[in-house]
Amino acid sequence: MKRRLFRTVVALAAVAALGVFISAGTLRADDKDKDFGKGKPGQTVPPQTLPQGFESLKDLAKDATPKKHTPQYSAWIVESSRFMDVPFRSFMPDRGAPPDPATVDLPVNVGIILAKNGDITLYDTGWKQLSYIFDWNNGCCWHAIRDEMKKIGLDPDIFPVKHIVIGHGHWDHAGQISEFPEATLYVQKEELKQIDFFLAYPIQPNDGHIHAVNTVERHSFTDRQDLMNGGGTQQPPPNQACARTPVCGYPPQTLHEIFDKVLKGKAKIIDGRHEIEDGLVIHPAFRGHTYGSQLLQVNTFIGQLVFGSDTYSSWEGIRDWNVANIQQTDTIQQFLAYEKCYALTADSPGTGPTNGGFKNCISAHEPKSYSADYPITSKWWNIPGVDAGHSCSRAAELVLSNGEPSRFPGGVQVKCNGFYPANPPEHSVKTYDK
Repeated sequence: MKRRLFRTVVALAAVAALGVFISAGTLRADDKDKDFGKGKPGQTVPPQTLPQGFESLKDLAKDATPKKHTPQYSAWIVESSRFMDVPFRSFMPDRGAPPDPATVDLPVNVGIILAKNGDITLYDTGWKQLSYIFDWNNGCCWHAIRDEMKKIGLDPDIFPVKHIVIGHGHWDHAGQISEFPEATLYVQKEELKQIDFFLAYPIQPNDGHIHAVNTVERHSFTDRQDLMNGGGTQQPPPNQACARTPVCGYPPQTLHEIFDKVLKGKAKIIDGRHEIEDGLVIHPAFRGHTYGSQLLQVNTFIGQLVFGSDTYSSWEGIRDWNVANIQQTDTIQQFLAYEKCYALTADSPGTGPTNGGFKNCISAHEPKSYSADYPITSKWWNIPGVDAGHSCSRAAELVLSNGEPSRFPGGVQVKCNGFYPANPPEHSVKTYDK
């Protein structure tokens, strides 16, 4: 009953958002853009690129020089949570042989962007569903984002969160949207199309594994007839973990967070590039990770930063042109997204013509985050005032503009290995884990 009710809510939200149900056929990219090339019809855009996702180098160069020509934003990242012991090659398939380690711990980074007037823009909102962290995903170090913001001196009760830009709608990046009821959510129409498409994917093929979502409603079926009759045995965690299946990243609670904004009129559904404010620009990265992935360009004292969520899972991947985090990724589109970061940051201070501006590409899961090996995060610290048995969360000050005072406390930087599997915070395992 809950599942039917949830699907109904999602369907109604999709209709409200898009005006029409989306069929699988609409997800195919059209390789012609009649507006491309200043009115010369029939010119091709890069393979499998949606026209509204294409941006020329000339257009990107314009965005790299904001109209006001002044640095406008300060930026930090905080670690919402951490995936522990991830096989290296599942994260970066081009790598993983010695001297690379066999496994790697991956932070879940959230961007905090502060404007001169005190308004905050969040890029992603991190994790909220504790059962997904501790029972399905071998995770650690979760802490509530509002508390993290308070403890690094960016209390959202003082610095209001005005905008939330989600790189995509997966649970580890869109999990705490509801913590900021007054903020406007920015989401790509293509992301809502993907959600609708995959939620409608039939459960029959492959024992439902393609359709699987991390919830306790996942069943094990003994045979096809058992499946068709709606039978099967409900599986406890982690047996029903969905790994890299297409629907995996969109569990019910996360979608409620997204569609609650849509239904309450607190979401802007955009289609491609969108300028939020001067120096704060969304760029499409369709199929760079999910169908509706998007980047956020931020104008700062050290030039343009480009936040990339899972399209930029690995900063080293951008630097070395390696594929990263292959779930639902079209490799061509991921590399085109890398290229957008190079183009937007090419003239950033401290970079040059031979290495581009990859130093200013901000990754969601770079394992070397919070270290000098990921230079832009070298000013990092352990978030204070957190129960040592329940956190290990970290923060990093990326850049200050407009005379903004530093929040970096200095002192000892402790590389904490987390506490999994011992002593996770109290939580319950249920379908709608809140």
